Amino acid sequence: MIKLTYFNIEGLAEKIRLALKIGKCEHEDIRINFNEWNGIKNNTPYGQLPMMNVDGIEEPIAQSGAILRYVGKKTNLYPNNDLEALYIDELVSLQEDISSKIGVSIYIGMKPETYGYPSDLSDDDKKIIQKTLRQNLANEDGDLHKFLNIVNNKLSKNKFFTGDSPTIADCAFLPLFRQLRSGRLDYLPIDILNKYENICKFEDNMMNIPEVKLHYS
Repeated sequence: MIKLTYFNIEGLAEKIRLALKIGKCEHEDIRINFNEWNGIKNNTPYGQLPMMNVDGIEEPIAQSGAILRYVGKKTNLYPNNDLEALYIDELVSLQEDISSKIGVSIYIGMKPETYGYPSDLSDDDKKIIQKTLRQNLANEDGDLHKFLNIVNNKLSKNKFFTGDSPTIADCAFLPLFRQLRSGRLDYLPIDILNKYENICKFEDNMMNIPEVKLHYS
């Protein structure tokens, strides 16, 4: 039995949840609030979530990418062929690169001192910085569109990234696209994906997987 622990948001755990659901892997999806987090933080491997406990393994496992690959291997959503696995790893890393670009604008509102700003930076100043960062990302020549063009091209031949069946790469990208459409990222237009036909088709294909549809119902 796998126990996955994360906050009650999509975030870094969502790709793992999707892999577990699509792969029909027995698991427990443990969702905690931030008060509960304060009580368990010191018992996590790196002071962060998500965290996975597996029957037969004494120590919990952290790092979302490592957990995702483990689940992928358990559920046949990650190939045994080394070259095919390499391509999947490349795609997952691409998703992580895109999320990292967006993440700076998120974490500036949580821990501005990480980026050289005062820890007591005012909310108004945080929003000004976030607005600049996100508008730069969303410009026609910004990094976000450069990446989205690449992703759209990679989806030009198949129903999913590598064929007619989903892999952990597909599980990684759907939460990213949901984030972009969510409206939670101020100053990023929620229709930013609409011009990318292949991405839109991919979203529909993923949402039509019965386990994914049920997960979000």
